[in-house]
Amino acid sequence: MKLKTNIIIGLFLLNSLTFAQTNQIEKEEAKLGIEFDATWASKYIWRGMDLYDDHAAFQPSIDFDLFGTGFSVNVWGSTACGSGFVRSDELDYSVTYQNSLFKDTKFQTDYSLTWLYYDYFRISSDEADSQEFDLSLSWPEICTYNVTPTYTISYLYAAQSSTPASSLEMEGFAHILGLTYDCNLPQTDLPLTFSWDITYNDGQGGTSIDHDWSHITWGLSSSFDYGPGSFTPAVYYQTSMDDSINNEDEFWATFSYTFVF
Repeated sequence: MKLKTNIIIGLFLLNSLTFAQTNQIEKEEAKLGIEFDATWASKYIWRGMDLYDDHAAFQPSIDFDLFGTGFSVNVWGSTACGSGFVRSDELDYSVTYQNSLFKDTKFQTDYSLTWLYYDYFRISSDEADSQEFDLSLSWPEICTYNVTPTYTISYLYAAQSSTPASSLEMEGFAHILGLTYDCNLPQTDLPLTFSWDITYNDGQGGTSIDHDWSHITWGLSSSFDYGPGSFTPAVYYQTSMDDSINNEDEFWATFSYTFVF
């Protein structure tokens, strides 16, 4: 019931804010954007944790860009490609607003605000469901050579109070500092994106989680048109620094196919 209330409130606020911005958008640009993505991941790594214990995952999503207002709504799912994880099947619902400050200057700041609901729909919402607020910032013009610094602050908490989920005391912050570097493979037009980030977990996830630098993630991805959509392969390596998050380093790959309507 609380999930439904939160969704209704979120959609009401979203509708109000969208309406307030409608007059600023040219009619010919006001269209609903729809993007569907299907991803296979060799592991499901979340905030440094290996959630499916080295098992692969299928992770589809659909994203709605609401008429160029900066608002979008997303539904993302994850299911393990193996037995024993039925209770961990997941649907995440999110609402995001993104925009930029100081446009066309060296200090341009791209930002996004996201509310997210983690729904473990195979079990009662009281047992594991959680919510999250994220603020993500990036500075695409402040560095040379296509290097972009990024920062995300995340706040996670149980979806409902006085429940088994709230007794896990998962409430907490995470701070993620990162860099991305875009280039083309030499002598080709194949784009490459190198990524690096380091996470400080401020107790997010439960009482057993240390307040410490938890892990570093290194990534390499590319994307190219294939058929009616685009194909994006990526590889990642995680240097784990805190045993309360993960006691081993991780290597995994993802393969995504995306359609835009």
